[in-house]
Amino acid sequence: MDQKVILVFVNPASGAGYAVREWNKAKPVFDTFKLNYKVIQTTHQNHCYEYLSQENLSNVSGIVLVSGDGLPHEAINALFGRPDWNIVSQIPIGVLPGGSANAFAKNISLASGLANNSESCALIIAKGQTKMIDLMCFEIGDKKIASFLSLAWAFISDVDLNSEFLRFMGGMRFDVYGTYRALWQKSYLAIFNGRQMNLKYFMAQKQAYLSDTFLSGPACKLDDGYIDIQYLDNSWTGLVSLALKSYNGGHVRINNEGQITCTGPWKYEKI
Repeated sequence: MDQKVILVFVNPASGAGYAVREWNKAKPVFDTFKLNYKVIQTTHQNHCYEYLSQENLSNVSGIVLVSGDGLPHEAINALFGRPDWNIVSQIPIGVLPGGSANAFAKNISLASGLANNSESCALIIAKGQTKMIDLMCFEIGDKKIASFLSLAWAFISDVDLNSEFLRFMGGMRFDVYGTYRALWQKSYLAIFNGRQMNLKYFMAQKQAYLSDTFLSGPACKLDDGYIDIQYLDNSWTGLVSLALKSYNGGHVRINNEGQITCTGPWKYEKI
């Protein structure tokens, strides 16, 4: 019988283009632990998704993703869409921070008590340390999407999508465009909780950090079975305040009993 293999997907186009460098930092750890791995360098968008959707994975012992949060999204949705999901969902997924945001790597490192760098993440993988995490599932028309991190709308999605032209800046692109959008704001008409609102901010998330520095969901737990919802109705000063405070989690206070109090006009709820 062939020895099982770890698939390592490296996205050279991720973020500022550091993924190959980060893999080269992690590779010696894998070699020290004598891991059997196969490196696949992605050549186009959805390369990872296509591979994991179509290939026989019976000989795969793990999947490692060297990128930002794009490849983890592709990988999870590829597995989620397979007819043998109940089997392939047992394949562990590891991440190395090689992109702009690196939220998945940050949250896994935080749960493990280690620094958020490629060597630490490689050590977690090499030691076979695993943890079950929750996924969110969204239906958009007839399409189902699985998310390990968040569903964003209004300010956050605007910053994420419209800062693509600043990708060369790495994670700094979110700070630069976020500052611009917080000062020159837009409102987004929505029906939420049964009423029409001009939302400035909406976030549903499962992990505390949305990037390696952005602590927007300090009450989030990887495996508590809840989705953390945050939203802000039409308030210019409220969005500026939320944008500044949410970077370090200062937009909420959490007491010893886990009760959440917002420090501004926004809402933070667990559902």
